[in-house]
Amino acid sequence: MAVLKRLVQKRRHGNGPYGHLFQAPDGHELMALDCETTGLDPRRAELVSVAAVPIRGGRVCAGAALELHLAAPASLDGESICIHRLRGVDLAQGIQVREALEKLLAFIGNRPLVGWCVDFDLAVINRYLRPALGFELPNPVVELSALFRKREHYRSPNGLPDLRFEQVAGKLGVPVIGRHTARGDATTAALMYLKLNPMAATGQGDL
Repeated sequence: MAVLKRLVQKRRHGNGPYGHLFQAPDGHELMALDCETTGLDPRRAELVSVAAVPIRGGRVCAGAALELHLAAPASLDGESICIHRLRGVDLAQGIQVREALEKLLAFIGNRPLVGWCVDFDLAVINRYLRPALGFELPNPVVELSALFRKREHYRSPNGLPDLRFEQVAGKLGVPVIGRHTARGDATTAALMYLKLNPMAATGQGDL
């Protein structure tokens, strides 16, 4: 998020019920974030599931993850079901978007967010957040593909790295866990982050 927009949002909401989101994080914990949606256009895609996995003390705390399934949206169709494998019947007990947003905000707090192509996830979440609560997620963001590209450029300045999720995980020696599930992709992303950030992996610093 642009610095100016964050400052404007902090001025408007910093003293409200979500004011803690706009405080500077302490740097000791991050959240790997992933969403599953009904499409690839962030202007129209609807949320199906969202997960956040804590990264704390050089460890991926998969057992402490938050995973939310939402009520089946109108745009759920066979094409998207083939990817995330969540059918209408699987979402029968899913929660409404507003409740999901509140649970997500309570869980991630002001911690930095880590993800693979995380701008897409943020765009979808923010499209719901703006009309519901009047702001976008103010959290600092770590884009894993940018970290990986930087690492590969250092190692091979003239090379063109393969930025496919599975290929990057393989090159980093990270298992792909539950591909195209929010919790699985978030857990894999968290493991990738520790491989790409050796200081965080030792627990000496997360950013």
